[in-house]
Amino acid sequence: MKLLCETDQLVLACKDESVWIKDKLTGKILYEEEFYGNPECGLIDLDGKWVVIAGEHLTIWTPKNIEVINNEQIQWVTDIRLKSSCIVELLTDPWGGNSAIWEINVKSHVLHRIADFNDYNGSEYVDTVIW
Repeated sequence: MKLLCETDQLVLACKDESVWIKDKLTGKILYEEEFYGNPECGLIDLDGKWVVIAGEHLTIWTPKNIEVINNEQIQWVTDIRLKSSCIVELLTDPWGGNSAIWEINVKSHVLHRIADFNDYNGSEYVDTVIW
């Protein structure tokens, strides 16, 4: 099992191309999904209002809605970070020819390309990418 993210309320973890969101207090699985390849990263809102799961595709989970986003431009997200309360930044395949930094609004699902990211093109794989 690989822990992707954890808060006081929720755990986001994956194993063998399966990912799940679990309520820490009750132990109940709130959501489970299969990914092609394991998801690489995820982020949980500190208030438990949303979860973003990223890898080959992107999933935005809220207690009332699930949005699976299959978009070739944001395929193979390798890292994620919080920009504001409802905006997250995504880094797509840093070693690929179309690597970029994107942002997505977790409420509206509006996606915006911020910048190309060519710092690691042609480089060997590393576990930690600085972006």
